[in-house]
Amino acid sequence: MQGLVDFAGEIGNAMAILLPTFCYLMALASFLFAAWGFWMMAHPGNPFHGRPWIPFVSLVLCGAFASFDKVLTMANASAGTSLQVSVGALTSYVAPTVGTVIGTAPGDTVVNVVTLFQAFFQSFGAMACFFAVVAWRSVINGRSNRSQGGCLVQFTFGIMLVNILTITTWLAGVFQATA
Repeated sequence: MQGLVDFAGEIGNAMAILLPTFCYLMALASFLFAAWGFWMMAHPGNPFHGRPWIPFVSLVLCGAFASFDKVLTMANASAGTSLQVSVGALTSYVAPTVGTVIGTAPGDTVVNVVTLFQAFFQSFGAMACFFAVVAWRSVINGRSNRSQGGCLVQFTFGIMLVNILTITTWLAGVFQATA
């Protein structure tokens, strides 16, 4: 089991390193798209005729991508948790050693397993939130056939993965109370 925990920790570490890179690249792309959009709005062949908000939304998303850790922290505060998100390389991450995974109740065992894989879940949740915002940008621009509600659901489940330990503890408490 220790090998699986180490592997999942390294995958989570890789995602935590790639996420800031993706965020800053999308911030740069959104800023350049907004600048191009404002410039094209002054031309007769305006591609945003009837949709003049697209360059403004892209400029706002540029700031959201550049400060994505603050966006995730605010989303966590809206979800009712006080988890501070730091979008940075987890260079000091060390996978926990697998001790006794079996708890006194099935809920305790599930919480112990989730604790072992918490770094992977949190990195994956932050990446899911990032791709939800990217998908929402393409929906707004008219490049994707997805719905805005689907992007919201993806972002919500990403926030739930960032707060996986809180949710797992709550679910284990709910099921232990009913048993």
